[in-house]
Amino acid sequence: MLAQDVVDAVATVLGKPIFLEQTVDERFKKTTGSFALTPDFALIVFRGIDPQAYQMHSLFHELGHLLCRHRECSRPGTQLETEALELVLWSEAEREAEFLAFKIASLISRKSRSIQAFG
Repeated sequence: MLAQDVVDAVATVLGKPIFLEQTVDERFKKTTGSFALTPDFALIVFRGIDPQAYQMHSLFHELGHLLCRHRECSRPGTQLETEALELVLWSEAEREAEFLAFKIASLISRKSRSIQAFG
């Protein structure tokens, strides 16, 4: 299974096409990805300057939002200078999307048993 297969499967579940856009827009310096829903399609935008593996994770995270029927993707702002990273809590929607990103990645990267056994 390839990333495009996952996008196509989520589009089928949504009942509308999903368009992907890589960006190097300055507004995406601190945001790795986002999505927008319209009546006719969904759009996922992710940073084009990140390594490909990270871009895929960002894509899967945004697909997770769509699968969970979230209406927006917004992580609360934080003051990292004064707060320990362990104290920064994401919203329930962000945790759900992150969980699905991990599950999608683990499913499409799973090796067959013979490959696992021999290398």
